[in-house]
Order: sequence, then structure tokens, then C-alpha cells
Amino acid sequence: MKPIETIDIDVSYGAKKILEAITFHADAGEILGIVGPNGSGKTTLLKAMSRVVARDNGEIRLDDRDLDTLGHRELARRIAVVPQDLSIGFDYTVRDIVMMGRHPYIGRLASETTRDVEICDHAMRLANVAHLAGMSVHEISGGERQRVLIARALAQEPKILLLDEATSNLDVSHQVEILNIIRDLTRTITVVSVFHDLNLAAYYCDRLIMLKDRRVHTAGAPKDVLTRETLRAVYGIDALVKPHPLTGRPYILPTYECTPGRQPEKKVHVICGGGTGSDLLYALHKEGFQASTGVLNVFDTDYATAKALGIPCITEAPFSAISSEACSELERCIAAADAVVITAMPIGQGNIDNIRVLKELTDKPIIFFSKNGRYGVEDHSGGEATEILRNLELAGAERAGDIPELVVLLKESHQSGREDGHR
Repeated sequence: MKPIETIDIDVSYGAKKILEAITFHADAGEILGIVGPNGSGKTTLLKAMSRVVARDNGEIRLDDRDLDTLGHRELARRIAVVPQDLSIGFDYTVRDIVMMGRHPYIGRLASETTRDVEICDHAMRLANVAHLAGMSVHEISGGERQRVLIARALAQEPKILLLDEATSNLDVSHQVEILNIIRDLTRTITVVSVFHDLNLAAYYCDRLIMLKDRRVHTAGAPKDVLTRETLRAVYGIDALVKPHPLTGRPYILPTYECTPGRQPEKKVHVICGGGTGSDLLYALHKEGFQASTGVLNVFDTDYATAKALGIPCITEAPFSAISSEACSELERCIAAADAVVITAMPIGQGNIDNIRVLKELTDKPIIFFSKNGRYGVEDHSGGEATEILRNLELAGAERAGDIPELVVLLKESHQSGREDGHR
């Protein structure tokens, strides 16, 4: 018996068909994610599952019972909904809001019982809002308000929890906090959630269904649904899909295609490593620069990015010092480049030759790039790397604190080089 199952449901708003022949189920104790582009019907599907909107046809079953046979109170005892956000006009306290979750159990003219209070207190502790119980909902943050809505839903003691992008308007720390709370609930509750962030969906969901053009395009484990081919077909984007180095779950990095027909701006060699160059390589690829990179070991994240984008990369075996052959290739790449960019990467004795080759370089622009404002590198070379970079800066190397600034510097130096060449 499936906790919740939809069978060939159609939903329309007037003459416009929103969902068509939607069939899927959620297993007990799992988090089932619903993903898809804007307008694919994700929110409408949740509304149909909670009977907020009517179906044209098809069937939704709770524990093998037709949803339409349940009264309003019984339905509210089985299904709870957490919206993206809730506009609350009155000055209710947090406890007042959570107690609203007990309305399906409290008679119309009755008052809450001791048990109702205990259930609400327990729900507030689970959602980490017990310390806010006496505060107005207008005095708490957006993340706290979302946790209050979760507590209200838990006070309903549902078997099914429906979430409509419940964390999409929150910062990443609140998103993780709330999704961790929800994941801990699955011992007793089945969760069906709409996700906007595909990386969060990949990490927290047991299975996904992906909607496109009113229908289920694909369904299954995150690794089977979130593929490069599927993202291209459904979202119209090209993206790298890699196993996360810590979790093994898929994670998604959009790529940026060059504008068709645009001539490459200039040649740039990027000295990077440890993932410090990935975003930069994407941006240079997008802007039409002819980028090269290396020397990188073949397990480096930046190497994986360069390979996926088709950017030439000088490689070395893992845990090996840079060979004389790789050094020679590096010198050739730098000689062919119009500019060199150095990221705030870790440097030790194994890869310091990447910047040693720059010590005598005085004929082209060098730019230090760091997104966090910490210029230089992680120096594990006993100070040699820092000294090399200091001398390069004294010789005229520039700094860029974000990618747009770096692109401007590269274009300006390119234009300057063209003007010098015409003189």
C-alpha cells in the first residue's frame, strides 16, 4: 500500500491544460522531489494532491483510499502543506500559529486540551522554534517563520507533508537547517516537496519526478534523473553533472556557451587548482576567450571543468611533481597567451613550478584573481610562492576581485596590446 499515489490525473485552469496524465507514487518514509522548469505545473500538482484545485479526471489515493472520499477534517489530519511563504495579517504569536494545526482535532466550540498543547510544544521543539513561542510572527525572520509553518504542519500529525518550494526564498544556511529538520521527520512522515534548487533536490531526495510540458518527463533516483542530457532536454541548458566529492550525490554546474559567430577575444592562460579556477574557466568560455590552463593533476576539480568545456589543459599524474615535459608545455602555453591569470590556489613544492616559470615574465599582463578578496595563494612552499607573487606585483601585475572586473582588465589589456601593435 502506497501512502500517496496519483493515477493519470489531469488539471486545467479554464481552457488551459496544466497537468496531463500524471502518474507517480511516494513510498513510506521517503522524500520525493518534484522538479521542472517554471510553468511545468509543480505547484498545481501539490494543490491537486491537497485538493485545493479540482482534477479534470484521474485519481489520487491515500493509503489506497480515494482522496475525494475524505472529509475536510480527515484530509487535514492526513495531509499538511507548507507553502513558500505565508502572509499573516494579524499579530498572532508563534504559539497561536502552531496551535492552528490542531483545528482538525478541536471541535468548533471546544477549546484546546492539554494534549493539544503538548503536541504543539513537541512540534515547536522539532522545528526549533520553542524559544519563539510568545513572539509575534511579525517580529521573527523569514527562516524562523518557515520553521513556524513546519511546526504548524507537524501539529496536524499528518502522514503526508507537502512542501511548495518551502526554502526557496531563504539563504543557504536556513535552507539547510529546514531541510535537515524535514529529513529527520521521515521516520514517521512521507514528504513530497517541490524544489527549485536542483542541487538541494539531489542531496535531500530519495527519488525525483521531473515535469515538462504538463507531463512527467522522467522519474527515479537523483543520479538517473539529473543527467546532462535530461537537463538539456527539459531546462534547455548545458550543465556539468558530477558526483559530489563528499556525498557522492550528483551536483550540477551550468556551463556557459560562447555566443555563436563571435570571434575569440584573446588567449588567456589560467594558473589554478583545487577548484579555484572552475567558475573563472566557465566565464572565460562564455565571453569567447581562448583559454588554456594547467599544470593540473587529473583528479583536480579544475581539470574536470576544463575537460568538460574543451579547454586545453596541461596535466600531471596525482601526487607527482610537475615534470620537465609538463613545464615545457606550460612555457609554450604562456608564450602563446596574451595574458596570464593566477587564482588564489594552494601551492606547495609539488606544483610551485606553475608560477616559477613566471619569474622572468615581463612582456605580458599578469592578473591575480580572488573572489573572496584574499589575494595571493595558499602558500605551503615555505614562503617561495609568496615571494614570487610579490615580485610579480612589483613588476606590474594587477588584481581582480570578481569575474566582471577580471574580464574588463583582460579586454583593456587586449585593446592596449592592439594599439601598441599598430604603432
